[in-house]
Amino acid sequence: IDNGLKNVKRNFDNSKVSDHYAIIPTGKIPPSGLSSDAAKLYDLISRQFLASFHPEAIWKVEKRIATKQGQNFAKEARSLSTPGWRAVRPKKQNLPEGWGVLPSNPGPATMTSHDFKEEKTKPPGRLKEAGLLRLMEHAGKKIDDEELAAAMKGKGLGTPATRADTIEKLISREFIGRGRGGSLRATPHGIKMIDILRKIPVEWITSAELTGDMESKLDGVQRGTNQRETYMSEIQDRVQEMVDRIRDHDRSKLYAEQESLGACPLCGSNVGETILSYICDKNEGRGKGCSFVMWKDASGRWFDRNTATRLLEEKSIENLHGFFSRSGESYDVTVSIDDSGKVAVAGSSGETTDSDDAELCACPKCDHGTIRVGESTYACDNAECTFRGLGRNICKRDISVDEAKKILTEGKSDLIEDFTSKRGRSFPAYLVLEANKVGFEFPPRAPPADAKKFPVVEGIVGLCPKTNVGVIETETHYQAEENSEGCKISFLREISKRTITREEAKTLVEKGKLGPFDDFTSKAGKPFSASLYLKRDGNIGYRFAKK
Repeated sequence: IDNGLKNVKRNFDNSKVSDHYAIIPTGKIPPSGLSSDAAKLYDLISRQFLASFHPEAIWKVEKRIATKQGQNFAKEARSLSTPGWRAVRPKKQNLPEGWGVLPSNPGPATMTSHDFKEEKTKPPGRLKEAGLLRLMEHAGKKIDDEELAAAMKGKGLGTPATRADTIEKLISREFIGRGRGGSLRATPHGIKMIDILRKIPVEWITSAELTGDMESKLDGVQRGTNQRETYMSEIQDRVQEMVDRIRDHDRSKLYAEQESLGACPLCGSNVGETILSYICDKNEGRGKGCSFVMWKDASGRWFDRNTATRLLEEKSIENLHGFFSRSGESYDVTVSIDDSGKVAVAGSSGETTDSDDAELCACPKCDHGTIRVGESTYACDNAECTFRGLGRNICKRDISVDEAKKILTEGKSDLIEDFTSKRGRSFPAYLVLEANKVGFEFPPRAPPADAKKFPVVEGIVGLCPKTNVGVIETETHYQAEENSEGCKISFLREISKRTITREEAKTLVEKGKLGPFDDFTSKAGKPFSASLYLKRDGNIGYRFAKK
């Protein structure tokens, strides 16, 4: 470099260190015989390091304009006039053919031929981690309030040391997902969380303005214009307000003020909104009234109000984006509402098979499809089939061809002992065929070591209203009869130190709810009041009276 090193102060600025220190060459010459990839990586790092001490590269921009029937057609091209750092990291110049032939001040010319190329604009690509880190770093720029934006200048959301870890926590808790190529997306779980917080409302907890407001007031404490006690008191009040609103909110009223999405495709009544679904106003639940319901989370995609409204109006949406396969690859599908009011997602697994893949068995869902062994799934080769397929690896456990065939032809696997949960815990379960998907069925849990035992009275306690399976007594539980299909009811005969009588168990099984009672005892030994209800998984839940 003729005029000395450039950008030394910028390159060695510890205050700008973000998630990790720069990767630079050490001066130690690497040994000969490096692999091709290692040599390319070393060359890239070395050139980037050397280029950072070079002056700017200067480009010359030239423009040519041709006129045809009164219309101007322009073309620009760049050429490197001063290489600067590009001398170390050269870039090929893609000048149009014949560009350098024209003189610097060309005269009139005739356009001899032309063609047109039609293209469509593309939406911005999904964020990747580096892009999200930049947005977190510069979050203050998105705040309209000048005072709050100024308070966040140079701060952003989180610190350089915590931002990457925050993203990983969001991924591990399934608020966001990472797709192929590292792209990030909001999951239905994350979208639902933000939506509920805004409806409660505690929407400020979801906004970067909260950080700006706290930073602004903290700066005031440092300057002496705000009192520390006042600042801490405001934080306590805000936290208390958030806790109170979340604790006391009524889920049934969160969407009460929302307008109807449209007419029910079955009965013509209004379709309203709940936390989990879009549902007909005449749907009373438990098989009563109109049966129409559209789940917001369907096949791993969140159906917002606009999409749901469009589907109600058009009854079908082709090439709907936003679906992701188990491997994180995005895909489009056709979504429709059939004559029975069911929302069908064609090819909803995102994984497909074709005639080149090995046959396994006939499709259990459609009449003319064949289940084939794909790269990551056992799936139907009929593109219109709604069967979601069976993954070849479920909860970190490979599903063999023989196991898959048994599930898809007989409807249920043998007990599989070595599934692994998201928390890394091993658990046993059966895989069972359920309509258009394969789900888990869990074996009865062994009673807790301290579960109270009672004498057993023979005979049926009650009948499960969904499956008509009898529920019987054991020493510790009320549960579905052995070898029963579909019924998952199983709950302790003593709950929170209160004995559930045979008559009470019958009511709970057949009506789905029981109580309230005021003689429950918590693990801490304190009495409490609650009603009991039967959850979808066959276990028992508590309902507490509003305070």
